[in-house]
Amino acid sequence: MHIMHIFLWLLIMLISGCERKADPPNQSPIEIKQSVPKTHLEIKQAAPKTHMISRACPDSIPILMYHSVGRSQPGALFVPPMVFRKQMEHLKNTGYNTITFKDLMNWKENGSIPDKAIMITFDDGYLDNFTVAYPILKKLQMKATIFATSDYIGSPHHLNWSQIKEMEQSGFIEIGGHTRHHVELTKSNRLQLVDEVWGAKQRLEKELGHPIIAFAYPSGKFNPNAIQVVKDAGFEFAVTTKPGYAVKEQGFLTLHRIRIPGEQPMAAFIRKFP
Repeated sequence: MHIMHIFLWLLIMLISGCERKADPPNQSPIEIKQSVPKTHLEIKQAAPKTHMISRACPDSIPILMYHSVGRSQPGALFVPPMVFRKQMEHLKNTGYNTITFKDLMNWKENGSIPDKAIMITFDDGYLDNFTVAYPILKKLQMKATIFATSDYIGSPHHLNWSQIKEMEQSGFIEIGGHTRHHVELTKSNRLQLVDEVWGAKQRLEKELGHPIIAFAYPSGKFNPNAIQVVKDAGFEFAVTTKPGYAVKEQGFLTLHRIRIPGEQPMAAFIRKFP
């Protein structure tokens, strides 16, 4: 009988030991909480926030910055034509609505703008903006703004007045100012600032016959003096090369933009603008 008790005691200990080995390791209260399956609502709330544009009057607007479209060697300023076409097709197919700075006046005055609004801009006024980018935009019925360096218009590899007028008359292209000679405004004195900013605006308006309301700082460089001259010249908007979405708090004369480099993979472009 004594032997039977010992046998039963050993059997119980063996079973208990197996059960203890099967138990999960000790967890802290935080780890236990994290291991509890989440509801659909909790998963949705925990998901990382992405900057989507789906409201009729968004707080922020992506302003895309391009330069040349047509160079064979992609780089910071050159986007290959096929890449540009695929990017525009993606924006069109995913419901983005391209607007110009004339349309942006509604945003400035707290009015409504199209759902999922986006802006396409080109700096400098290269010839391939007309020969390559414009046909793609026109075919897709998309708008863009070209910031032309006024005194380079008609020079080699740049737009001429006839091309600019043709694009404007189509309704898809808006022209903005980019100084007379693409000088660095932060290194210019007051007289040079006025000549470059006011001079460019006056020449563009004289040739095109309407107000020019948007300006792009050459190389994105600006300071309080440059901003004041741009304001005094009568520009409603000015854009920089500071990265990010344009928001009103930046000031309408220092709006940010999103540079689109030529070597950027299409997958990265799609992630930025889903």
